[in-house]
Parts: sequence; C-alpha cells; structure tokens
Amino acid sequence: MCTSNTAILANSANYPYPSGDPVNEENGKVMKFIIKQKRELDTWRVPKKLIKYPPADLSTAAHTRYIAMYEYTSDIDEPTHLYINGKSYEVPATETPKVGTSEVWYVINLTEDNHPLHIHFGLFKVVDQTALVDEEEFKGCMSKYNDARKCHVEKYARGKKVEVPAHEKGWKNVYKMTPGFVTKILVRFALIHSNDSYPFDATAEPGYVYHCH
Repeated sequence: MCTSNTAILANSANYPYPSGDPVNEENGKVMKFIIKQKRELDTWRVPKKLIKYPPADLSTAAHTRYIAMYEYTSDIDEPTHLYINGKSYEVPATETPKVGTSEVWYVINLTEDNHPLHIHFGLFKVVDQTALVDEEEFKGCMSKYNDARKCHVEKYARGKKVEVPAHEKGWKNVYKMTPGFVTKILVRFALIHSNDSYPFDATAEPGYVYHCH
C-alpha cells in the first residue's frame, strides 16, 4: 500500500503463523514509512573492511539447556497464553547465563505456531532444526514432567531436518522456532566481533531476557 507520501509494509500470512486466522485491517499492517519529498545527499560509503564474525564453535559451550514452549488454548481452541518451560513471564528467571560464556540451547516448540525467539544481549547461530516424531506422545510426557531429558527428547527429535536458509545463517538475536521442531542454537553472551563483554554486568542486572514475538 503506497501513496506519494507514505508506504505501508503489510502482512497477508495467517496470524499467528501458520495455523492462525487470516489477518484483518488491524493486524495486517506491519510498518508505516513516511517518504520525504525533498532529496538529501547521502555521504555514507561501504567501508573497505567489514567486521569478520567467527564461526559457531560448539566446543566453546559451557552449558546446555532445553527450552520448551507450551501453548494453552480456550474451549474453542483459541490460544490464550504461552509458557516457556512451563513458567509464565512473571516468575523469577530460571536461565541465568554468565557473561562471556557460550551455551547450546535446544528450543522445543510444542505449540502450533511459529514463534520468533528473541534473546537480549546475546547473539546466536542456528545449527539445525529437527522435526519431532510421535509428537503427541512426547507432549504427554512433557506435560507431566516438564523435563526434556527425563522425557528422552533425543528419542523424538529424529524426524526430517530443515536446512537453515542462507540469509539466516549468520549471528542473530531473533529466529523463527518452527512448530513441532527442535531448534539447536549456539548462544554467545558477549560481543561477537571482539569477544568483549558489555560495559555492564548483564549477569547481575538486568539479565539476558529472552521471549518470543
């Protein structure tokens, strides 16, 4: 949608994706751009040398975590709230990474929707995505124990693998967690290009918040 003064980035995919309802006038609009009418001189130039980011080295991981997403629905099967590891966003933090470390996270999406996972002050690389087999059986176990190890996630995470798209292979802070899949990521809690820490201790305050959009 575009006029001479504005342009609107729109979305036509079901919301939430992929199993939600068709979008409407309210949630089909993503972002509005206001277009200036006068030309401006852009003096910015691409630098001769770009930042070189390191490859994902799984051997640097100091800790492994299993992050499970649960979705609860109403009597008419409409999503009402999302829990991470069986806990709401209001409870005290249970994942407390140390500044300067790397961790491997297995993000298990037990919902019916794509959930773009966002980690604050941490960059990660997606290693792979593997479909769950016998998903309902695994969900039943997770609903009872809320423990991926106790439920032997490795027994169920052996379906088809989905290759990470070329444009998603770099270091990121958001990635779409596909429903019915286990997504393996390597998270680095430091500045990737220099390996320096932030000028504050995020381990103590405010912490490495993560959520989904």
